[in-house]
Amino acid sequence: MIATTDIVNHDQAFVQFYQSHPNLLALPLSNRITTITQQFLNSPYQFEPLGEGHTGIYSHLPLYRADAFDCVSFVDTTLALSNAANFAQFKKNIIAIRYTNQKVDYTQRTDWFTDYEWNPHLQQLGYIQDVTPKFMDSNKKPIAEEAKTIINKPEFYAQKTLSNLELPDLSDEKKQQRLAQLKAEGENFTAQPSTLSYLPLTKLFDAHGEPVLALWNQFPPVAVIEIVRPNWRPLNPKDPSIDYGTNLNVAHVGIAIHTTHGVMIYHASSVSHKVVCLPLIDYLHSFLEDSRSAPVKGIHVEEILK
Repeated sequence: MIATTDIVNHDQAFVQFYQSHPNLLALPLSNRITTITQQFLNSPYQFEPLGEGHTGIYSHLPLYRADAFDCVSFVDTTLALSNAANFAQFKKNIIAIRYTNQKVDYTQRTDWFTDYEWNPHLQQLGYIQDVTPKFMDSNKKPIAEEAKTIINKPEFYAQKTLSNLELPDLSDEKKQQRLAQLKAEGENFTAQPSTLSYLPLTKLFDAHGEPVLALWNQFPPVAVIEIVRPNWRPLNPKDPSIDYGTNLNVAHVGIAIHTTHGVMIYHASSVSHKVVCLPLIDYLHSFLEDSRSAPVKGIHVEEILK
């Protein structure tokens, strides 16, 4: 895709993509997903690159873009592109994926709480299906375990700072008013429990760190892979002096494609600062080796259905 700097060029980038791939929907699903993810390889990483457009109350960042991604926007954009024959349909898809009831509103975004909102939302839309409980060991017993946490949305909004707003044309006074408004909206939510199944790394790899291939062969052709850190409390990426305001179960997401060379993961990496592709075995093995990543306990697998 071409580099883009404004909404017109963002539109043009997606129009050009469909002009270059007129028969995209005729491809098998795995080929479609591969075509799109390879298109984005090496695109820069940017945390929360999307917003509500120039009419947004709290963010004027674009509704969609082709030049920068974080992990969730990369998956959202791929799924929206994969299920559209043209740019107009892509726009409908990306809004339906990113917002509850297709209402373009900051507080209706689905992508902050993967297990609590994003997964069930995309399942309802028919994009994905949880297959984590289907992974069986040699005794035909499920290997999945459960991660549990409390998603505290009121505190999540209460912890927002001016750094979380994307309103470059507003005065500081107006931004403070918008921030107060956002925090007031956050008070309308309640904290809720969330449970997520996951495949433990200690089951996917044996005691010597070798992959248990019988399990790896059970991966679906294409899937969303979620890195599970049970009851994890991250910092606010835009203001590391404070925390995120809530605990989470999911630390990262990517797209896995089962190929003749094994399961490959495409993801927008904050470590590599770009969209990368590598064997999922190697990626997950790094969590076994790196003591700093010890809180990563496993992965949740959602098969991509369309």
